[in-house]
Amino acid sequence: MAGTKRLTGTNKWRLEYMYENERYSQYITASSPTEANRKLALFVSDVEKGQYSRQNSITFTEFAQMFIDKYAKNNLSDTTVMNYACQLNKYILPELGKYKLSKLKRLHVQDFANKLLSEYNLSSKTIKNYIKLISSILEKAIQWDYLHENVAKYVTIPKNYSKPKKEQEIYNNEEIKEMFKALEKEEEPFKTMVYVSFYTGARRGEVLGLRWQDIDFNNNIMHIIQNKIVKINGTKLKETKNKRTRQFVIPQVLVNKLKEIYNNQNPDELIFNCYPSTYTKMWQNFLRKNNLKYITLHDLRHTNGSILASKGVDIVTIANRLGHLPATASAYYLHAVSEEDKKASLSVILA
Repeated sequence: MAGTKRLTGTNKWRLEYMYENERYSQYITASSPTEANRKLALFVSDVEKGQYSRQNSITFTEFAQMFIDKYAKNNLSDTTVMNYACQLNKYILPELGKYKLSKLKRLHVQDFANKLLSEYNLSSKTIKNYIKLISSILEKAIQWDYLHENVAKYVTIPKNYSKPKKEQEIYNNEEIKEMFKALEKEEEPFKTMVYVSFYTGARRGEVLGLRWQDIDFNNNIMHIIQNKIVKINGTKLKETKNKRTRQFVIPQVLVNKLKEIYNNQNPDELIFNCYPSTYTKMWQNFLRKNNLKYITLHDLRHTNGSILASKGVDIVTIANRLGHLPATASAYYLHAVSEEDKKASLSVILA
């Protein structure tokens, strides 16, 4: 018989065949020499017909790395690449990485989705994001002629009824006053960073991407032009999330606070020289130290939008200030607010 077989372990065989001066090999499982011979014959036939490729032996882990190296790093943002790598290493590869790409079945992916619920209690939205990444990888495998079918399609995302959707956390008037009272004991630049976050509703990276030339002290106008993001080897400045610059009037209390730390710096110089995760840790430590209700920096952004909505500011104006699409702003801020908030204004809170 053309080709050879070699027992490598219990019911494990290595098939080899030299064809047109090129060596082909494949590992198989067979319970007897007879079954191994039958698979060897099929293997030889596939090679001679041009239907066998070494691509058949690549694992999901190997192809996922190709996806990151040859596609994601060149076409997606650094933040997205880092998030993909985290998703892959945390759950996907430990569960699915061992499978040959050609042997990965829809049931394997379905079992993985179910396990994310049953063992890790992830939300349905998070599970959907994991399956979406697997699907993107398999779609690229089809484009690169490694597969003919995306088995992650039509996988049912399990519902996690025991994990309700996280409610939006915001500060009420009293909590805002407590926050600013505690903030007076803090040092710069953290104190002014929080002022900017609260009074503008800007995203964390937008606050850290501000330059002195982005502040018009004469007209109390702030320009949001760029965003500081984390990349693999540090940080970089890029366009805002929706790639649109914006400008809006800021209150005098914020202008005064910025003037306190202004000392004729270069207009191109960043106002805050801070790593994004460092700002987050400083905020968390500040809340813990002062026994304040825990909200994220992004929740502070929602607090700003909610106050504006409670004052009767129209949703288009809120969207323009915060860099949202109007429909997104509606989903966030057209919710019930307390009677106290309805009566309050942003300017009165800290007057």
